[in-house]
Amino acid sequence: MSQIEPNAIALCWFAVLWSICCLSFLQLAGMYPLGNRSDDAPAASSTFVLGSTVLWLILLVGTCLFAAAELRWTSFVIVAGILFLFLPELFQAIPLRWRNGGTGLAATGLMLAAALGLLASVASAPLKSMLS
Repeated sequence: MSQIEPNAIALCWFAVLWSICCLSFLQLAGMYPLGNRSDDAPAASSTFVLGSTVLWLILLVGTCLFAAAELRWTSFVIVAGILFLFLPELFQAIPLRWRNGGTGLAATGLMLAAALGLLASVASAPLKSMLS
């Protein structure tokens, strides 16, 4: 595997973080447009949706910077594409009440916050060297 991607550990961390980004995107996409929910699910707070979206954007940018600093671009593109292609099937397996309700949005917010902490601990040194 070292001929394909020499930094397998960074590739695994990227796969985990990118998976969280993709699943969170699917969760948040169902919450827009704000306040325009036609189904029976209770509308989530606009502030909470926007806050989760900001966390998602920070995680997305940080994950891409981590991948640019640690991975070959081919590994980044191939793994990101495969995960983005197949993760919606995993998202569909989540119960409907978790996908469309406030409970699922709260879980997404907590997952994003935890992923940002994980990204900060895993990628602090590579990102510092890349940005300086």
